Amino acid sequence: MTARDDKAAYLFLSLLQARVGASVISRLGDTDPAGIFEMSAGEVSSRVRLTEKGQRAFEDLKTSFDAEETRERLTDKGLYAVTLADEGYPERLAEIPDSPPALFVNGEIPNGPAVAMVGSRKASTTGILAARALGRALGERGVCVVSGLALGIDAAAHEGALEAGGPTVGVLGCGIDVVYPKSNRGLFGRVATGGAVVSEYYLGEAPLAWRFPARNRIIVGLSDVVVVVEAAEKSGALITARHALDAGRDVWAVPGPFGFPECRGSNALLADGAGVLWDIECFVEAVVPETTPQILTLARDAAREPEAAPVPAGLPEREASVLTGIGFEPTGVDVVAQRLSGSGVEMHEILSALALLELKGYVTRDASGAFVRNPAAYTLGSGRAAR
Repeated sequence: MTARDDKAAYLFLSLLQARVGASVISRLGDTDPAGIFEMSAGEVSSRVRLTEKGQRAFEDLKTSFDAEETRERLTDKGLYAVTLADEGYPERLAEIPDSPPALFVNGEIPNGPAVAMVGSRKASTTGILAARALGRALGERGVCVVSGLALGIDAAAHEGALEAGGPTVGVLGCGIDVVYPKSNRGLFGRVATGGAVVSEYYLGEAPLAWRFPARNRIIVGLSDVVVVVEAAEKSGALITARHALDAGRDVWAVPGPFGFPECRGSNALLADGAGVLWDIECFVEAVVPETTPQILTLARDAAREPEAAPVPAGLPEREASVLTGIGFEPTGVDVVAQRLSGSGVEMHEILSALALLELKGYVTRDASGAFVRNPAAYTLGSGRAAR
């Protein structure tokens, strides 16, 4: 069989796995992947134990599948697929148990060191701040932050990386063109621009519950290290930790308060021997000691400054000063304060000015609490707020 046949076969197997809800490729063992096109539903079922519904899905897909048409539909949406037979398939991901036969991509998967960050969707303020700070510290070092684009810890980790101008990858538990949760639509676009959004599921696949535990192995496979920031006793983040151990990845956890239910799972990982992430700088130095190329440092420094944007006429001096510290990318209050250091503006004055700017519509806040200029509030040609 040719490499072209294998690429088509892996694409076919990817679509089949999404339909039958089970790993087909791992059960095929040493079978030539392209041989799937010569098998009957009965032969496939005898090897991978398909149900009657699964056999019908196999026959339907075998009749309708067209590899070129499948790729063209992706291209039309600005997306693409990499299969296990493609050179661009991530090496780390290919090494884990049950690698996805194909990965659908929006953006460019970064090379270099990568750290996965996972945790609760209903995270505490402390957990969100920790995830964001860690994401920012990794981004400043040029380390890719990999997470699941969910609410809570995931979103905060991505936001931190983007804030530092670092690379980040979001792994979906639904079709590559499906935004879930919908409230993260803006974040999806920024992650795709700053790195990549990836999924093992083709266009239109719904965010079914079983797909999220399955996607956790991909988060692990794209990373060198896994960090659990905050996780309850039965959190999906613990599934990610188990995948990490199966794949031979180091697992770290952030210690949580004594008796805090939202941290019982992550604290249990520490009791079982996970690395204790008690200091961000120590952690970053331990996992990626001074590996940032100069080009990444320059990109990081440029990203720290807000985009050049007009300050609306008529704003009070204090509000105008604070607005200069915010661009069109989400910015945490601590970063705004850092940008204004030396200006004589105190933190309580910054917070007051931000509240007024938000009330007047010049800035908005994202799900993690970061501030960003509101493009709709500006007519850039005149430098005045639109009313």
